Amino acid sequence: MDIRWIVGSALLLTCSVSAQIVRHGQASPIAPEITMYDYPGVIVGVPVVVQHGQYRDTCNCPPFTGASGSGIMGGVFYELPATEAAVVRLGMSAGGEYRTAVARYREQEALTFRSADGNQSFQDIPVEFRQEMRFSTFALWAQPYVRVVPISSETIAATVGANVGAVLTANVRHTKSLVDNTVRLPNGEIVALQMPGGGTSATVRDGELLGLQRFQVAAVVRLESSIPLGERWRLRPGLQYQLPLMDLSSSGGLRFAAWMLTLSLARRDRQSGAQVS
Repeated sequence: MDIRWIVGSALLLTCSVSAQIVRHGQASPIAPEITMYDYPGVIVGVPVVVQHGQYRDTCNCPPFTGASGSGIMGGVFYELPATEAAVVRLGMSAGGEYRTAVARYREQEALTFRSADGNQSFQDIPVEFRQEMRFSTFALWAQPYVRVVPISSETIAATVGANVGAVLTANVRHTKSLVDNTVRLPNGEIVALQMPGGGTSATVRDGELLGLQRFQVAAVVRLESSIPLGERWRLRPGLQYQLPLMDLSSSGGLRFAAWMLTLSLARRDRQSGAQVS
């Protein structure tokens, strides 16, 4: 099933429900009053980023895998009016997220050295290097979601949504470093090592992610609780998992999933005097 069709259906469902008219007026036996509440608020989160797939850069070296990192997420949300007893509630959130992750590995290269007097040549001398790739991304996102509240006190709730994002920046910084500063030749001579240009580390490439796919879609599931802060405010700590449904880079099929600790602050606004249409 096409991912864009799924996201479009979710957006259409949210918009159609939000477009329903709630009429206000005096309650009567024919049209009894129903108290409804909506929840505007803000949300922040700290992700634990985990790489799926691999990433191939421009170098003649093995692909990078197993990257991990963190970041920061912030946004706002609005949950449509519903009764306190409503088990299913609809909402929409939007915001921005910055992520950074690092992948690294070691590899040996067989190099050729000459003795200090220049009379001998030694081939295939193993030298160990550390390859490191640092990813950093910033994206804006919007998320229609369904919130399931099995208990009216909201002690536990589950949220399922489709996260639609636009990646504004996605950069990589590839560095190569010497693991050891010296190497011993077969004749016992010790040679000091350095990278081209001097030093023990060099930047291979610093630029945009290869094969960047700026439009991104992910499935999001979040479990959270609700702590009352007075009559109107609710603090919602939660744990979220975001599963990417599209590659971030076509150069190796790179994706980043994320576990995230979230904290929401919701305002409980009463929509009094509502009647069933």
